[in-house]
Amino acid sequence: AEGPKNAIVPVKEWVSVKHGKEVHNKCSSGRVVDISDRNILCMSLLGEKAILGSADHGLKEVNIRSGQQMRNLYTERFGHTEWVTTVSHCPDGRVLSGAQDSKLCLWNASGVSCVDLTGHLGAISRVRVDGVGKLAISGSYDRTLSVWDLRSKRAMASCTGHNAPIMDFVWWDHIVASGDRSGIVKAWDTNHAQCIATLKGHKGHITAMLAIPDGDGVPTILTGAQDGHIRVWDLRQKLNTFNMACHPGGAVNDLGVTVQRDNALVVSTGADGRLLVLEPRAGYRPIHELAGLTEDFLYSLLVLDAVAFVGDGRGKVSCVDLQAGENAIRCMAASTSSLICAGDDGNAVIFDF
Repeated sequence: AEGPKNAIVPVKEWVSVKHGKEVHNKCSSGRVVDISDRNILCMSLLGEKAILGSADHGLKEVNIRSGQQMRNLYTERFGHTEWVTTVSHCPDGRVLSGAQDSKLCLWNASGVSCVDLTGHLGAISRVRVDGVGKLAISGSYDRTLSVWDLRSKRAMASCTGHNAPIMDFVWWDHIVASGDRSGIVKAWDTNHAQCIATLKGHKGHITAMLAIPDGDGVPTILTGAQDGHIRVWDLRQKLNTFNMACHPGGAVNDLGVTVQRDNALVVSTGADGRLLVLEPRAGYRPIHELAGLTEDFLYSLLVLDAVAFVGDGRGKVSCVDLQAGENAIRCMAASTSSLICAGDDGNAVIFDF
């Protein structure tokens, strides 16, 4: 092979046991940590510590730099008794997890003990912690949102009004928007635990949600659903200001946004295997469409700066430059930590792994 020797990463092979069957795997780069013989369902990252929850009822803490497992958050006395479906870090290192056993577990920053937060009557679909670690909100299949005081470890309020299980929610300042299995979206004022808007239009359950700050404390809410449509909601007017069949024939699987304040871009992935880039300043006009990234569904999306990473149903991860120009990339090389690309615009762009 041509190029520097450090651009060639040897293939690693290993055997894992999944559901009682040995599976042979190979990876051309990266490090592999065998977390569980069951599906991993959720993850939270704080610094170099990742917490992963799985269908084996437990959570594992991994140092992503060393690849070493640090903690196993599952014991006879502490932890969940069903699939762990959602997890979120507190800024001080504590971990809040939710599961199909209807309870939340607030884990200490070290050790393997936790406090159970109970009150929900159905599986926990999503949990989020605020930026200072004082409050948390959980959504559940019991059709309610609960607001928790993490200092007293008690529920402060319950938001009721959904007529179907809550699938997801987004939280910005004092505004929360939640989406349910019937396609209804509700907006809440968390200061008073009151519903301020009921937003209708989707068919099928809500599958993706995104909140974009608007400068005055009231975010713009984007939702995707099983009907393949993306809708944009103005909470001040309680109106649907944009509706497009972005992923016809399949659900909208995820939504993300780039970090540029003056020209943020919205990214969506769907069960149709496509990635779309929408420009809010142009009325959410699609400016890029990428098909052929996978022969399967695109299940996960991570947007970092102007680069998107997507994961598909066959275990493939693809990296997409969301602001690709018109100049050809003539040469590429890679070390174990970086990728360098150069081309017709006279620039070299370096991506750190």
